[in-house]
Amino acid sequence: MCMTFTCVLSGENATLSDMKTGAQSIMSRRSFDGLISRRQRGKLSTGARIAGGMYSHFGLTALLEELGADPKDTPIVIYNRYANWDYVADSMCKDQRMTLDGVNNYVATAWFPATVQGYLTIVNGNKGEAITIASKDRGLRAAAADSLFKRDASGARRGVVLVGTFEAIPAKIGPISVDRALSCAFGAFSLVTAESTEEQIETALDAHQELYSHVAI
Repeated sequence: MCMTFTCVLSGENATLSDMKTGAQSIMSRRSFDGLISRRQRGKLSTGARIAGGMYSHFGLTALLEELGADPKDTPIVIYNRYANWDYVADSMCKDQRMTLDGVNNYVATAWFPATVQGYLTIVNGNKGEAITIASKDRGLRAAAADSLFKRDASGARRGVVLVGTFEAIPAKIGPISVDRALSCAFGAFSLVTAESTEEQIETALDAHQELYSHVAI
């Protein structure tokens, strides 16, 4: 079984959806930001703020406990498509030298989504294994989730793996416009249980990837 939740920020609102039940709620950006303490908020990237707000709004700690998992020892895998040079190559200026001049420092300091992984680990006191992967490869994403499950003596999966995707695509990086993309921010969480079939896992991961329709490239 997989439980998947999504969030899309647009204008002054945040749209939050439970993919299993079909329930959807819309709240103001101000209310959504209020799910994270003011002291933390200014220090976090947009992706981390989405992750923290979703974790609180959907009560993921309680859901993990209901599924028999320990929220303080739950593996986490973060998937982001645009976390490395793939995004730069696909979406930036055709002049490579200009692109490199404009985005090099940004990529080095802020582009990688490992900050989301670190934030979720620290804020929830989670000592479980955590990794971040930037890939469009469907098989690689599914294999990564499977590899993080705890195993019993026979090698059977145990517990839950928390899967997340968080993107915040800016209109500009430095002086260079992201000329074929819309500025957008979105995120998704899936709770993947040991009993989940390969098809269920792929369906959950596909729901994450469908959010990329908000990036018009």
